Amino acid sequence: MKILKIRFRNIHSLKGDHEIDFTAAPLAGSGIFAITGQTGSGKTTILDVISLALYNRIPRVSAAITKKLIGETGLIVTRNTGEAMAEVTYACPAGVFTSKWSISSTRNNTLRDHQMELFDEAGLPQDLKKAEVPAKNAAQIGLNFDQFVKAILLAQGDFSAFLKARADERGALLEKVTGTEIYRRLGIVAFQKNKEQSEAL
Repeated sequence: MKILKIRFRNIHSLKGDHEIDFTAAPLAGSGIFAITGQTGSGKTTILDVISLALYNRIPRVSAAITKKLIGETGLIVTRNTGEAMAEVTYACPAGVFTSKWSISSTRNNTLRDHQMELFDEAGLPQDLKKAEVPAKNAAQIGLNFDQFVKAILLAQGDFSAFLKARADERGALLEKVTGTEIYRRLGIVAFQKNKEQSEAL
C-alpha cells in the first residue's frame, strides 16, 4: 500500500482545507522525509487524518469515532466549525482508491452521523455501506487498524512500543508492510520438501 494524497478540512487544530500530495514535487522526488514541528503544530493530526479516512478510528482513542464521542470530547472537528473531512488516496494491488470520512452539523448546530465512502481511480463510488468501508480498506491494504498503527503510523512514542512488541508480532507486521511474507512461505515449502527427500533417501 502506498499513500498518494491526503486531503482534509477542519481536523483538530488545522482549520480550513489542506492537501499533501506525495505524487508532486518536492515530496515525489524525496526518498525519505520526516514530519517535524513544535508541539501542537499538527504532526499527529496528519496521522489521525490517515487513520480516520481509512478506518474511522484514530490511534489515541480506543473506539470508533462517533458523533457522540466527538460531542463529548471535542476531538476531531475544529472548534467553531460546522464540518470536517478526511480523505486519503492510496495505491494497492487492487488498484488506486480514495477513502473519505466526513461529518457535518445541522442548522441547530448538532452533529449528523459521520459518512464514509470509497471511490475507485475514476472517482466512481463503491457499492458499500459506511460501516463496510473500513473493512474493505483493511482487506485491500492487508492490515487491520491495529496492525496499521503499529506498522505504518508509529506516532511519536509508539515507536518504542513497536520495538518492545514480541518478535513474532514484529516479524509478521514487517512481512506485511514489505511484502516479503512470500519468502517465509517459500522457506517452509523448501524445508518440507528437503525433509521429505531426506527421509526417502
